[in-house]
Amino acid sequence: MKKLIFAIAVLLLASCGGNDGKKSKNSYSDFTISMDTVMVDSQDEILMAAATGSSGIAVLSNQKLLFNWDAKGANLEVIDLEKMELSEKIKVEKEGPEGVGENAYMIRTLGEDRLVFLGWDGKITITDFQAKVMERISLREDWMSEGIDERGQLNFLGFSKDGKKLYSTFMAWKKLDSDILELDLEQKIKRVIQLPKFEDRDKFRVTWEIEGGRGMSATFPSQDFTLWDEDIFFASNYTNSFYHLRNEDDTLIFRQYENALTPNSKSGSYQNNVESQEELMKVANQMSEEINFGRLFWDDINEVFYRFSYKSLPRIDGEEVRYKTYLSILNRNFELVGEKETSDFISKIPNPQFVKDGKIYLFLNLDDELAYVRLSIN
Repeated sequence: MKKLIFAIAVLLLASCGGNDGKKSKNSYSDFTISMDTVMVDSQDEILMAAATGSSGIAVLSNQKLLFNWDAKGANLEVIDLEKMELSEKIKVEKEGPEGVGENAYMIRTLGEDRLVFLGWDGKITITDFQAKVMERISLREDWMSEGIDERGQLNFLGFSKDGKKLYSTFMAWKKLDSDILELDLEQKIKRVIQLPKFEDRDKFRVTWEIEGGRGMSATFPSQDFTLWDEDIFFASNYTNSFYHLRNEDDTLIFRQYENALTPNSKSGSYQNNVESQEELMKVANQMSEEINFGRLFWDDINEVFYRFSYKSLPRIDGEEVRYKTYLSILNRNFELVGEKETSDFISKIPNPQFVKDGKIYLFLNLDDELAYVRLSIN
């Protein structure tokens, strides 16, 4: 199907509450949002990226290429974001010397010339853009967990910009551990990065242990990793605060700002341990009615960060869940310079995938074709 652009006449006047008329550089105390929809030309191929949503998708930091890993079909879809069309579809080996791993379920980019395939088994395969294997890493190496193995299994979070350091979380289901493990892959040195302000993540964990210890199911706040050039943000969806690991002086900074339209974090009291899957879902639904925060997306044209947040509305039997959604804008000094409710035109969980040429691209499955809603902030 050929690439189509649908212009939608939506201009939304926004007012940032709580600023008392104060303005700073990059002030968005009053702004408008216009939007249109662009469809990716699939070149008559079936694009699984239209169904993936986000877990299998990775975008280069220069926003020129998007990669989608179709784990079931073992295909790597490469999309040219300049032309908004499928560039190539590569058949990928899962097993053998050129295999990316039979358990590879997720993909990430590394720098501007490598891909990272992540496996459920802690195995990481680094390839070029043709999925040719360059390096293999296992998160089960002894030196990585020696002396800290009681904290739980390591779970991949991200790489530094140069790929020399790897960051992981600790998987601890009965009580959440919010610290981060930094692994220097060249020196084989590790350090634990303590995030004490995130200790209350565990207040929003709900765990159901199947009778007889046959298994466990849980829901809990995320641990998010975002690269900003050479700096790193560690965040969670239960609060708008985040940690900033500044590369130039290796300093960890706790960043805070005050939202006017929403709470700054979840605040309810919930039962941590439940006796059934039904109870787990009930508590999870209650928590979703409190605010949830997305990742920070940098706009290098306007030099601001965009961050969506949302909360579900009370459920009505037989109807699709609807959401209240919001957009916050921060300047490069991490000051809130604008915010507004966006529920009138985003009534589902916002799914931004990248910011390109000053526009936010929200994922959209349009009749099983890959498309994006593009938001322009003026």
